[in-house]
Amino acid sequence: MSHSNSTSRKGPHELRQKLFEYNPPSVERKGSLPAPKPTAPLHFLDRHLSESLMLKHVKILPSLHAELLAVLESVSEELDAVEDAQLLITRAGYTAAKGADARSLIRYRMDGIECAVTQLASSLVFHPHQPDLMSLLQWLHALAHTEFGPIVEEYASQNLDTLKRLRKHTQQLTSCMVFCTDALPVMEDMERLDTIDVFPWRLDSDYCGDSRERSPPPDALEVPWTLPQMTGPRRSQRVRHQKTPERVSNQRDIGVVERPEQTDPDYKPACEDYIQKAWVHAVRIDATAVIFDCGNFLRIGIRHRKSQTLFLSSLIDIRTCKDPSYGSLWTALHIAIASDAVKRLPLLENALLGKRKSTYDEPQRARKKSKTDAAASDEDKSSSSDDAMAAYMDTFPALAVFFRFDNLDSPAPLLLFRPDSDRKERYGPKEYLKIIAYKRLGSGSVGDVYRAVIEPESSSSDTKGSLTKAGRSKGKARSAAKDASEELAQRPFILKFAPTNARARRLEHEVGVYRHLRDAGVSGIPSLLSYREGVNADLRALMLSDAGRPLGHRMDRDKKVDLSAEARVELKSILTAIHGAGILHRDVRSWNIMEDDLGRFASQTLTEAVLGDDRGLSH
Repeated sequence: MSHSNSTSRKGPHELRQKLFEYNPPSVERKGSLPAPKPTAPLHFLDRHLSESLMLKHVKILPSLHAELLAVLESVSEELDAVEDAQLLITRAGYTAAKGADARSLIRYRMDGIECAVTQLASSLVFHPHQPDLMSLLQWLHALAHTEFGPIVEEYASQNLDTLKRLRKHTQQLTSCMVFCTDALPVMEDMERLDTIDVFPWRLDSDYCGDSRERSPPPDALEVPWTLPQMTGPRRSQRVRHQKTPERVSNQRDIGVVERPEQTDPDYKPACEDYIQKAWVHAVRIDATAVIFDCGNFLRIGIRHRKSQTLFLSSLIDIRTCKDPSYGSLWTALHIAIASDAVKRLPLLENALLGKRKSTYDEPQRARKKSKTDAAASDEDKSSSSDDAMAAYMDTFPALAVFFRFDNLDSPAPLLLFRPDSDRKERYGPKEYLKIIAYKRLGSGSVGDVYRAVIEPESSSSDTKGSLTKAGRSKGKARSAAKDASEELAQRPFILKFAPTNARARRLEHEVGVYRHLRDAGVSGIPSLLSYREGVNADLRALMLSDAGRPLGHRMDRDKKVDLSAEARVELKSILTAIHGAGILHRDVRSWNIMEDDLGRFASQTLTEAVLGDDRGLSH
């Protein structure tokens, strides 16, 4: 890329000084354009972090500005030694943003000084002896965060192994939430959270059950900022703080809590929602820095993992700030973030040794047999078990879904109800069925897909019967239900969520297709177990029998799947039966064809399918 003569004549120190003294121009809304409508930021999964990873405290740290400025002063000699790294500073833009909405602001940051700042931080921390190489830090405007870019073999051999390990464990380095300029009141209101003893974490329901303790990842032992000592309440104190009078009397009851969905048109912005969203993202990517940006104002957050505390800077007016200016502050922050990743690397690797990938023990799957070894009775038994599971689920007014994988270990479950059913404010232990979603399988056009199981019923005093005839009858019924739940708990099934109203309509269409094929007696498709909705009807959930793994996992390098002649005949018969029932599949591909442990095939994902020639149904 060519540079102007005036820019190319400037020395590296002059260019660097321009960067460090830079404050961006004011971002203003143009003309009479209306402010963007705020949307509720929390996805339903954002309420299901393990309790030991949830945010407990928000504290304001006014000294953060000055301490970040000290970062630049500590590397002044190193800055003088990396002159070639200043080439990208000559390309940095210093123009005003083209809009005041969040999307325009993200692009503005990308076109501004981000390239210069990330190149400088990368050269100082990751490859100080090779400053002319491409920056390892990249600002992704689409996701508004800084992450590791590709590593090339040209990096010095002594650093190459460390750089590859860094990229493996810490691909993203910041959790950044960008607002439109009208969100300044939300940014200002964050000061209020400093006065609250325990952060009001949003949960999906009112429930007091067992939550497994998870060890948070380690914090760096040496950091460029001074954090006050935080002890925080013990878990028992925190649970007691959250209880209501109703929960004290029965800890296993579940109370329905209505939360605004992402498509709620009447949502009123609350800083707690945005803080929780940013914290959850930081936990998932294991980031230390959390940034809030509304165009003209900025807050920088530091996540302290051990005390579960978010330390926030004072509100920074980036147009007029001095000592440090925005350019110095932003550069120092990226240098600190990169240094933090390097210092945490050995601690993180030690913590990961021997760590289990899942918090839930997967049921043992059947040993794979050849198709000829699978008796016809196996298929009958599977169909009968699917019917039994569907009938068992249908006996419960509510399904309580607990997520237990990765960083998720639901302190309170997500409640699902029959569509258009009457709702209660509270559900007793016999009125809901506990479901454990223990593995995320992927996502599609409708939403995320999980593998789940029913949790067996636990023994309680009222299941033992009594000396009366009525008591013995009740005890036998509950005992039979308990036995049924223990048998069905060994059968994993598929749980598919549609988190928005538009996706819910697509999922409801898919349910209609499954029901049509079931009524037509078509085999070779998963069994429909249950269809439920959340507290707000925007969230829908579909439960299907587990048909196995997609054939796409058997692709070779040429993206082909080698199938026997017998398998091809079976697949053709399945599709012929589907078409014979008047359904056009319209999405036949290897990732939508499932194979179970007995070598049987099934066609799945019928979101695009339509009845006859009515192609409008899929839209």
